[in-house]
Amino acid sequence: MPSGRKRKIAVFGSAANPPTLAHRAFAEVLTSCGKYDLVIFLPSGVRRDKPHLTLASHRVRMSELTFHDEWKSNQPTEFRLDLREAHGDSIPTADLLRELDLEYEGEEIIFATGVDVLTPKSEYGGKCDVAHYWEEGEDMMRERTFAVLPRAGYPDPAHLIVEGALPAHFHVLPGVEEESSGISSTEIRARVASGQPVSGYVDESVVAYMFEHGLYQ
Repeated sequence: MPSGRKRKIAVFGSAANPPTLAHRAFAEVLTSCGKYDLVIFLPSGVRRDKPHLTLASHRVRMSELTFHDEWKSNQPTEFRLDLREAHGDSIPTADLLRELDLEYEGEEIIFATGVDVLTPKSEYGGKCDVAHYWEEGEDMMRERTFAVLPRAGYPDPAHLIVEGALPAHFHVLPGVEEESSGISSTEIRARVASGQPVSGYVDESVVAYMFEHGLYQ
């Protein structure tokens, strides 16, 4: 790293209920795009909008299996699991980023997310999810840098920046091509509950763990 340059740290999170190969594909975009010096994934704590979360111990273990040591060793950028909120209450994103600012003083914290939560919606008066209902969302949009992942079915984030719907300093990430990138944790839970296969959508070690512990059945 050139002397005097701020390190850039990309942070993203999920309820990890369960973590999927889409989460890992997102991580791989962040570790391989060449923009960041460290990538951090945070499994969330208890969330009011997700009242039926699986126990934190299971979600943490499945995250460890998804982002296993061999996978981490093969990434061009350092990757860390951060469990600071996993075993307690979820920390509002604005507060979490302030915590990280203090912990990584002098370095730049970038929040990574999909374009779905940053796309303007007519039902929100032209605001996106972040600006409409995230705590301090509008302040975050003005003051923070977001790394934005394109997603099928949503506008290209580069176009949203050109149109002024997103700030010009936001980072646009490469898209994810893997078939698994389109499946959500909600769909995985539904497939398990109905007896449908989930191989190819979550790591095989996670498949084994879910069935060993009777999760989502």
